[in-house]
Amino acid sequence: MIREKTIILAVALVISIVLFEALSIFLTDQDSFIRASVSDNKPIDRTITGDMKDDTSPQPLQIVGWGDDIFYDRSNIYDSWFKLTGITQFQDGYKAIINGEIVHKMNRVRGFNVKEITKNRVVLERDQYSVTLKLEK
Repeated sequence: MIREKTIILAVALVISIVLFEALSIFLTDQDSFIRASVSDNKPIDRTITGDMKDDTSPQPLQIVGWGDDIFYDRSNIYDSWFKLTGITQFQDGYKAIINGEIVHKMNRVRGFNVKEITKNRVVLERDQYSVTLKLEK
């Protein structure tokens, strides 16, 4: 019985401390807003004026930070891994030079399987990813 009362008292104490901190932060923000309005001899207004908008405007998003965005299109992420420099036709089919290495169909390049080689493109696949390399003219 005493143990349950002690646990309930401790939980109530933690909750009250958290609420007190949240309330003090909220009141401090409101107090600084009121002080700023009074010191500038402006009426207290909840609308954002032109000079306050510059201070509180959000920072523009940068492409660098998009790596963690789950909606960012990552379909072309592997394209920079490969450089197709040439395709040659032999009697048994086409062979390609990818990253300075001669490969043919069913070879592996950086974890990707070579699925298809034609006279001007190479298709690489790995799991659900597919990379198409086109020969530059």
